[in-house]
Amino acid sequence: MRDATRVVRAGAADGPEGTPMGVRVRLVPTGGDHGAALEGARLLWLESPTNPGLDVCDLAALAGRAHAAGALVAVDNTTATVLAQRPLALGADFSVSSDTKAMTGHADLVLGHVAARDPDLLSPLAGWRTQMGGVAGPMETWLAHRSLATLDVRLRRQCATALAVATALRDHPEVRGCRYPGLPDDPAHALAARQMALFGPVVAFTLDDREHAERWLGALRLVVPATSFGGVRSTAERRARWGGDDVHPGFVRFSAGVEDPGDVLEDVTGALVRARAPVPPGPRRGGPPTR
Repeated sequence: MRDATRVVRAGAADGPEGTPMGVRVRLVPTGGDHGAALEGARLLWLESPTNPGLDVCDLAALAGRAHAAGALVAVDNTTATVLAQRPLALGADFSVSSDTKAMTGHADLVLGHVAARDPDLLSPLAGWRTQMGGVAGPMETWLAHRSLATLDVRLRRQCATALAVATALRDHPEVRGCRYPGLPDDPAHALAARQMALFGPVVAFTLDDREHAERWLGALRLVVPATSFGGVRSTAERRARWGGDDVHPGFVRFSAGVEDPGDVLEDVTGALVRARAPVPPGPRRGGPPTR
């Protein structure tokens, strides 16, 4: 990007303006005032649903406002994938995705893609990619095409399992909060239902504290503690361990895999039982034991 290019990024917490590579970035919360932030901007960068909080942006409305202000619109579609949400059809100029996640779904690739409504917008990106060397090799390309053949089957199973897990956790007494756009009472559900065909494989929930979350992760038997998401194996992690995300110390990001949904649900809820804090012994009652 050229010097002094102004970018608005929604789907992130409030933060200071940075100036890397001459690009000035304004960070706006998902539900923030994008109108004021769009003044003078050349690009509006959105993420919906957001990772890891699963908030949802009104992509069509924001694209209209950005275009009226003279800005292009890019949507990070990683959490949903193009099968569940089509940003270009909703007015975005670019749709980007980390295909390492659900698009390829086997945790064996580091890959991503950019799609654009206007082919002319891709020419500079293709030139930059060539100059920087970010070109996928033939083996990676073959693996990606192999994986796309099962995307529909994988994602539908993952979304069904994610909804089952979210439904179980929503009212669980040991869970402080649960977010999944597919839950009818989730704050993002109405908007997500308008612009998404599926609600994605990721569920976010919060346990009491860091220790509780770590005990739960340690009590899992089928779900794998891991950082990435969207793969065929169900995974979970305590996001605050890495820093960077403004989340509660007990916040957990869970990603549903393609295992039997009943097995996954039993492991997630069973680990909550196994992770309960040990109850200290109470005072002894009665007199000394008789011999």
